[in-house]
Amino acid sequence: MKLELKSVSYWPLLKVSFVVNMILGFIMGLFMALFMGAILSLAGTMSGIYGGMSGMEEEMPPLGLLIVLYPILGAFFGAIVYTIVFLILAFIYNIMVKLVGGLEFEFAEVKMQPMPYAYPPPPQNQPQYQPPYQPPAPPPPPPPVKPLPPDIPPPTDSSDKDEERL
Repeated sequence: MKLELKSVSYWPLLKVSFVVNMILGFIMGLFMALFMGAILSLAGTMSGIYGGMSGMEEEMPPLGLLIVLYPILGAFFGAIVYTIVFLILAFIYNIMVKLVGGLEFEFAEVKMQPMPYAYPPPPQNQPQYQPPYQPPAPPPPPPPVKPLPPDIPPPTDSSDKDEERL
């Protein structure tokens, strides 16, 4: 399927580019603040070492002020300036489209299969779940020993008989 971009609307472009450029301006302002802070602190250190540029310390803004102001100013001015640049480019594009035609995009259709609501049951030829091996149960304990009947005397010790014979 082919699509052609015939024109760019100004109001949606203005809204989107203002927000995107404000975010990018803030990030660039933050990097610029850190970079300028490092350069200015290095310049202050060098002026103390070599004795040159004695008025540099009084003219330098504090590093904290740089870190706060540069991102805010970068976001504000970046959003305004680059939004105006994008609006001018959209105007030029809309004029060029009438002369030579717009950008053409070709898209391929992707067919997606719907997902089933539940997973199908497992095939029957696969082995079912086998629990892990467990050793067999131990044999039962032996029966208790029965006492002798009262009419049978207990056996005598053989050592007693040996003493009587001597």
